[in-house]
Amino acid sequence: MKRTIAKQLTAFNQAYMERDDLYHQYAKSYGLSDTAFWLLYSIYEREEPCTQREICANWFYAPQTVNTAFKGLEQQGWLQLLPVPGNRKNKIVALTEKGSEVCAQIIAPLIKAEQVSFQKLNDQERAALLTTTQKHVQLLKAETNRIKKVSSEDWSSQ
Repeated sequence: MKRTIAKQLTAFNQAYMERDDLYHQYAKSYGLSDTAFWLLYSIYEREEPCTQREICANWFYAPQTVNTAFKGLEQQGWLQLLPVPGNRKNKIVALTEKGSEVCAQIIAPLIKAEQVSFQKLNDQERAALLTTTQKHVQLLKAETNRIKKVSSEDWSSQ
């Protein structure tokens, strides 16, 4: 039983790594870092303005990583950071005209490919994939929090 679980986890992790590599290679083919790619993706796919803080929270990026990538994209003229009224620390992220053109060429076709591939799964497969993945992430989060707590207690006693 344990061997079966280990093999399944290996296959599962490899599938996700292959998926991540697909996105990495796609971004690289356009000269983008993974972070810059995902930031453009996240800004393009949102219909309302967003802040750097929201992007960090929604996409699980460290603020410093996001800020560095934003500065590079801003230097390329693809986006601009606009101040939030009454909040000097937080900035609204907006695509420039050039950034919108770049996203239309790079991000839009990928989103379409994602949609087409996802639509090729039937309704039950899509629902099962989402539900099961979300459940697995929550269970894994609980387990990693548990072992981090135990490990940190062990380390602090040394």
